Amino acid sequence: MAARHNWDLRYQTGEQFRHLLVHNRNPGRILHVYLEGDGRAFVNTRRVAIDPTPARPLMLELMTLDADPALYLGRPCYFGTRDHACRLEGEPEWGPVWWTSRRYDEAVVSSLNAALDSIASDYDGITLFGHSGGATLAMLMAARRQDVLAIVTLAGNLDTRAWSVHHGYGALTGSLNPMNDAPLKRSIRQLHYLGEDDTNITAEMLRPALERQAGSELNLVPGIAHNCCWRSLWPDILKQLDQ
Repeated sequence: MAARHNWDLRYQTGEQFRHLLVHNRNPGRILHVYLEGDGRAFVNTRRVAIDPTPARPLMLELMTLDADPALYLGRPCYFGTRDHACRLEGEPEWGPVWWTSRRYDEAVVSSLNAALDSIASDYDGITLFGHSGGATLAMLMAARRQDVLAIVTLAGNLDTRAWSVHHGYGALTGSLNPMNDAPLKRSIRQLHYLGEDDTNITAEMLRPALERQAGSELNLVPGIAHNCCWRSLWPDILKQLDQ
């Protein structure tokens, strides 16, 4: 996909991990940063995946519709980085904690921000886009940056504890929860979208997390599920952001 669109693709070392960076280099002064969801963390309810890379990178597909400067920022241990930091100490195999229980660890957030710094310094500000678990990371990253102008989330997991309880999953031990951070600065515009047919993230789960965020907007979209049909809405979402 990067080759088809003549985008730059490279790997960048962050604070701890290596990250895939896909940069469209379109003209403009505000950088749009795309963060993917959790991908294929599990093969099924009992088996952890060896490689969490999504078969369909939704956020990369959405970036093809963006005429502004945009960067696809890969998560640690995804996209074939073969990063030695993904190993568990003393273990010969790759460590799935980085895409399971510690998927939103402080080390993950810090490394993402450090990798982003290598490009963000060339722009006047950034907007963070995140789907599902990528939205979790977008909120956590924004709380630790000074250059974020806006955040757009799609089906965002913005209270990981409520999500775990709702589905009966084990707690994400070692992960941060955006619900535990102080609210973001009022100056950061927040647009949050959720499909009415989403059974993974629900409005009841999301509203308490957003009520504490000054000026955040929750947009419930009929006919949209967790992974389905966001592409058809993306041009209008980008227009709303510009307005």
